[in-house]
Amino acid sequence: MNPKINYTLVGGFVVLLILAGLFFIGYMTQDSRNTDRVAYVTYFYDSVSGLNERAAVKYRGVPVGYVEKISLVNDPEERVKLSLRLDNDLPIRKSTFATLQFQGITGLLFIDLHTSDTQGERLETSEKQPATIASQSSRLGEITEKVDVALQNFNQLTKSLNQLTDQLSVLTNQRMQQQVSSLLTSLEQLSNTAEERISAFEPQVFNQLAHDFSDSTKELQASLTQELQLMSQQLQNLSEDTQTSARLLSPLLLQAENLAEQLRLESNTWIRSNQTQPAGPGE
Repeated sequence: MNPKINYTLVGGFVVLLILAGLFFIGYMTQDSRNTDRVAYVTYFYDSVSGLNERAAVKYRGVPVGYVEKISLVNDPEERVKLSLRLDNDLPIRKSTFATLQFQGITGLLFIDLHTSDTQGERLETSEKQPATIASQSSRLGEITEKVDVALQNFNQLTKSLNQLTDQLSVLTNQRMQQQVSSLLTSLEQLSNTAEERISAFEPQVFNQLAHDFSDSTKELQASLTQELQLMSQQLQNLSEDTQTSARLLSPLLLQAENLAEQLRLESNTWIRSNQTQPAGPGE
């Protein structure tokens, strides 16, 4: 007689066995260095397109950590903030700087750290106040920017060439050729007509007219000069007569002033002589 099979116990045992297997696999694949890693931050002003979270951080080509978080700082400089987790025993110094580098031909980016002074002072960091690692533009990024600028200039040149080709195609159009030919013919006819008109003029007539005009100008200039001289002489004579009259009037004015003074004195005498004298005693 077969005993009854408890499927609940069997199922529970299988679940426990699976969980134990997953725990063992996770434990074996766990990176023990994550518990010994500390926080750092760095800022980039360039685009970080191609850089993902959990991207590798290398120090002189050796993996030493990963990118924990990528965020954009809302300030006037519009920087990209990268939160890093690096090995605790990594010699991060004040002269250490971070650059963006391409990983193979995949187009993905990673952070590469370099130190210019291996004897410099080390950066002190903590979980609450992570130390800031300086950043520099990578040469590959600069080359990429220059290539982009060159491509833009090439596209602009291509567009200009296309426009020039369109204009040349318009000029080579049969209708445009007819219009240009008609314009050239009209210009030729106008040139011939102007030449005929100019050749029909008699140079002697213009020479005589110019000579007569010159003579008239000279006569007018002489007449004006004579009139101005006569007017200047008359003004000079008038000025001399005025000065002479002023010299003659000066004594007369002096005599008139003396006469007026005498009249004033005599009038005072006449006024006093006409007054009635009081009668004396016995009169």
